[in-house]
Amino acid sequence: MNARKVAQEFFDHLQAGDVDKVLSMMTPDAAASLVPLRVNGSMAVEGADFLRELASCFPDLVVYVRRLFVTADSTAVAEISIEGTQCATFLGTANLDKHVDLDQAWLLAVGPDGRIGSVTAYWDQNQLYRRLGVKRLDKIAITAR
Repeated sequence: MNARKVAQEFFDHLQAGDVDKVLSMMTPDAAASLVPLRVNGSMAVEGADFLRELASCFPDLVVYVRRLFVTADSTAVAEISIEGTQCATFLGTANLDKHVDLDQAWLLAVGPDGRIGSVTAYWDQNQLYRRLGVKRLDKIAITAR
């Protein structure tokens, strides 16, 4: 299956908040690396937890795929922007009903069978906190994942 098509489908499901569909695209042992959160684990556990929190805290999430290309080893590299309005505590940050927009980069390693074997995501965590209205980082309750 075409890695570009797989990546677009991944982001379509992410925008729809359909985490189960996203997870169904993974290999059973798919890895997750959420670099700004220092989270490395499995998509089935750590990745799913993050995606479920994102979907529930931003039910109006919009994902713009600004640039998408595929490397020679079938890794889909996507530059995306996300937008949405926070409606619940997210990553330890109290809900202030803030509208958030954030640029991100995602790498999806797509196998020959069209399933995703690993997901790596990058964004500026300080920018995210500013968008969420955090004035002092030492005042938020950050929980280790």
